[in-house]
Amino acid sequence: MNSLLQQRLRQFLVHSYLYYKLDESIINDTEYDRICMELRDLLKKHPEEDLPFRKIAEKALGDEASGYSIRQYPPSIISASMHLLYQNNYRQQMSFTHFLERFGARVATESHG
Repeated sequence: MNSLLQQRLRQFLVHSYLYYKLDESIINDTEYDRICMELRDLLKKHPEEDLPFRKIAEKALGDEASGYSIRQYPPSIISASMHLLYQNNYRQQMSFTHFLERFGARVATESHG
């Protein structure tokens, strides 16, 4: 499996979620555009790669090459996005629980009963 393709796919989804769903960003527009273009090229070069979330990215990277059209993000992408945003922008200001509450989320706990 192509690790660069996997990395770019995950970066695209995480940064799309941050920007389009949370109105937050930890990279500039030029970097985001570079990730989009590189991912589009990698997907074309490796059509045989069966990757999680590939279809989501291919649909989103159509003509507009952005994550704007993605309506539902996989839970693992949402989780990674929230952790990355917290570490980069909010860690010094508040607890992770308070940070999640700010965005209308909460820490999931397992029920053992």
